[in-house]
Amino acid sequence: MTKTPIDDLLINEPPVDAKPLYEILNMCSRGYKIFRTIHVAIQTGLFEALDKPKTPDAISGELGINAKIVRKICDALCDLGLLDKMGDTYRNTELSRLYLKGDSPLSQLSVIERLNEEFKVWNRLNAALKGRPVSINEEAFFEGCVPSLASEMLCGELQRTVRIIADLPEFKRARRLLDLGGGHGLYTIAFTKLNRHLKAYVFDLPRVIKYTRRYIEKFNAERVEVIPGDFFNDDIGAEYDIIFLSYIPGGKNPSLIPRIHSSLKAGGLFINKQIFYHEGEESKDPLLDIEWGILSFRGIKKADRLYSFKGDLSFERYIESLKSYFSIIKVIDGSQFSYVTISGAKRPLDSKMIIAKKKP
Repeated sequence: MTKTPIDDLLINEPPVDAKPLYEILNMCSRGYKIFRTIHVAIQTGLFEALDKPKTPDAISGELGINAKIVRKICDALCDLGLLDKMGDTYRNTELSRLYLKGDSPLSQLSVIERLNEEFKVWNRLNAALKGRPVSINEEAFFEGCVPSLASEMLCGELQRTVRIIADLPEFKRARRLLDLGGGHGLYTIAFTKLNRHLKAYVFDLPRVIKYTRRYIEKFNAERVEVIPGDFFNDDIGAEYDIIFLSYIPGGKNPSLIPRIHSSLKAGGLFINKQIFYHEGEESKDPLLDIEWGILSFRGIKKADRLYSFKGDLSFERYIESLKSYFSIIKVIDGSQFSYVTISGAKRPLDSKMIIAKKKP
């Protein structure tokens, strides 16, 4: 390509329009500023203060913040649909009252804090690119994810998933259920609410289980117990009517299939809800793959693509492996249960829920 003479830069417009670049940069700039506005509003207690209409001066006096800036922040939050403006006063919308207040049972504050931590991870991209990914303990990582995952699931996916499973005749007859890698345990707690004869167990890493106990107490679950351990190495128990997995590392690894088969009663159900890649499928979103690659676990070996680990099978190959031990009852597409998350993927991640029955 011929170079443009330096003097021509002052007279003639560039040969390639810069508008597409500036649209990208403006999108980045605006998105970051929106997030910071919401995050600071949460940190200062703005949403907590605005269940009743208040003026900027009243907000300033109550929270000890600048009245002029808080007016601008409130105006920006009004544009986003998070506050309503009435004359010179502002108050929460139903959206912010339900999801952006700490005392709401559906509060998403942990999700927003987790997102803030993910932004910090991106500051290590240059180091990862030079072969120095951030090495972290996987138990600490999953421990930190539990509150935000629980909050996300409460926005719809948990309820939809539980309703599907509760309609199964085998669930109505079940007496023992294992939630393998169950984390927060909300699925298990919901299952026991819908089947009063069910005794259920949540199996997960010891540092994760402490959160499970908190949710058991919060929701007054009476027939839920926890089992601390590493399901790749430790005994997971036996004589279960149902074993349930949801979005766990190793959930697509064939080595777990015979262990799950042997832990189920005759005719028991194995229900596996995961994000699968299809055979030969390209990346679901390169940006998410980049984020996935910045971190490396000290124990579990991750693969190159988002939510994938060494030993994972494609959807098609996993089904074939499963058929050696189980009869496939049905495969349910994620459109029937999955919910919007903060992953930012260009298209919905391909969730599947496989319901299979143990072969004799």
